[in-house]
Amino acid sequence: MKIFGQTATWASVLLGTLLSFSQAAEKQPGPKNRDAKPSKITENIFTNTAVPRIRIEIGASKMAVLRQYRWNWGGNSYERSNVPVTVREGQMVYTNVALHLKGAAGSFRPVDQNPALTLNFDKFAPGQRFHGLQKIHLNNSIQDQSLLSEQISRELFEAAGVPVPRAANAQVELNGRYLGVYVMVEGWNKQFLRRYFKNTKGNLYDGGFVKDIDQDLATNSGENPKNQSDREALVAAAQEPDPAVRLARLEKILDLDRFISMIAMEVILCHWDGYAMNKNNYRLYHDLDTDRMVFMPHGLDQMFGVMRANPNLPIFPHMKGLVALSVLQTPEGQRRYKDRLTDLSAKVFKVDAVVNRVNELAARIRPVLAERNPQYANYHEREVTELIRRITQRGQSLQEQLSASSRALKFNNAGIVRLSGWTSRSDFGKPKFEQMKNIEGKTLLHISAAQGSSVGCWRIKVPLEGGRYRIEARVKTEGVVPDPGDDRRGGAGLRTFGTRFTQKLVGDHEWTNIGHEFDMPEGMAEVELICELRAGKGQVWFDASSLRLIRK
Repeated sequence: MKIFGQTATWASVLLGTLLSFSQAAEKQPGPKNRDAKPSKITENIFTNTAVPRIRIEIGASKMAVLRQYRWNWGGNSYERSNVPVTVREGQMVYTNVALHLKGAAGSFRPVDQNPALTLNFDKFAPGQRFHGLQKIHLNNSIQDQSLLSEQISRELFEAAGVPVPRAANAQVELNGRYLGVYVMVEGWNKQFLRRYFKNTKGNLYDGGFVKDIDQDLATNSGENPKNQSDREALVAAAQEPDPAVRLARLEKILDLDRFISMIAMEVILCHWDGYAMNKNNYRLYHDLDTDRMVFMPHGLDQMFGVMRANPNLPIFPHMKGLVALSVLQTPEGQRRYKDRLTDLSAKVFKVDAVVNRVNELAARIRPVLAERNPQYANYHEREVTELIRRITQRGQSLQEQLSASSRALKFNNAGIVRLSGWTSRSDFGKPKFEQMKNIEGKTLLHISAAQGSSVGCWRIKVPLEGGRYRIEARVKTEGVVPDPGDDRRGGAGLRTFGTRFTQKLVGDHEWTNIGHEFDMPEGMAEVELICELRAGKGQVWFDASSLRLIRK
């Protein structure tokens, strides 16, 4: 039996001998090179078909410390207190392992229930490794009864080129009490960073609980954690008021391609509790070699339309994260995001392949669940079926939304599109319509109430993505008098179907610029734009060449 992590004096020589034997046999990095690139054995814990059983032993006094911790939106004196424990896995014994309770609003559970845990094998016993790893998280998967969302989602982020810790499943036992099958996740540290970055000296920021980057953030690693000027520079770039300048500034300090890939995958996978849609569950790393900041996703247990989202989540949902908003509020940022989302939907989120992977992973843990509790195994199978249903529905929704989006209006870099293809319609009375040319050769859309009270309009239907818009035009009126029965609504102006004028003209006006602002809900929908006259008498001309839509 191999023993790791002893701290007593009598064990010092034995520890050195056993560590040397273990490192020679398993080629794991030791104390002198503990940040070296993980060996192949590190991969095995995440790729083999066996479900490891991790048995944790905690002394009475240490259990008392853990029992005092309650996650309470602000923490207390015992928050994240690490206590030394013993961990057994197969014939391996790891002692002096640092353990603390993890989880937040939805996933935290007290130590006497089914707690989520972090195990740091290196913290109290430098050089100690678990299958080559310094740190792992054991998630109770309270919010994902399929036990599979974390691993599936992380593999998809990885395929999209977004750095993310790996995940698999493990059985967990605490002081002889079987907790069940958990989700085992690679820890956030320099060892993880080295898989993606040559230089691991930059600050790795922890987004905390619903905190954006404009707040001081804790660091998981970094040579200078108190110096957060890199984070502050990213905030300043994101808050640049000029959209064109903003994107250029962000490109210099942010790995923009990776960021757009991350938020596109968050939307594809319905990660409503991630950075883009909830400024939550993320890490931020400063890659010193490129001098750019890199966002990485976290907390991937509520995916594919579970909880607050649904599989029909709009491809342009409401964004809360400062950087997500700052990118998507620029025309070029929106274009790049839409292009990336389209590409990743086709090349990475292949529904058949994802469903096959779900079934493959479910088959690994099904025998383990059935051995302990056949009834729970049946329940789990239903949860897997539901997960597959949501994945399939998400794929269908993405196809439908992207198809509709391809028909959307194409705005220029200033966020403006000219409007053409207007048709006339009479809603009341006998309005007269005419398209005419003025002396300058411009096309005018004319409406007249020459035959008494009339309501008539020129209108066009256009598909639009969610956001705020303004329709504008140059308008001329002559003798416009509202009908006495329609006095409050009467006049000439612009509006959308189902709304009233926000700016209207009555009487006589030479050419005047008017507009109407409106909001579109998240996703893609069709809206009817209207140039209208509501009058007892009078006439109006709309300059067709001036009719334009502006994306605010």
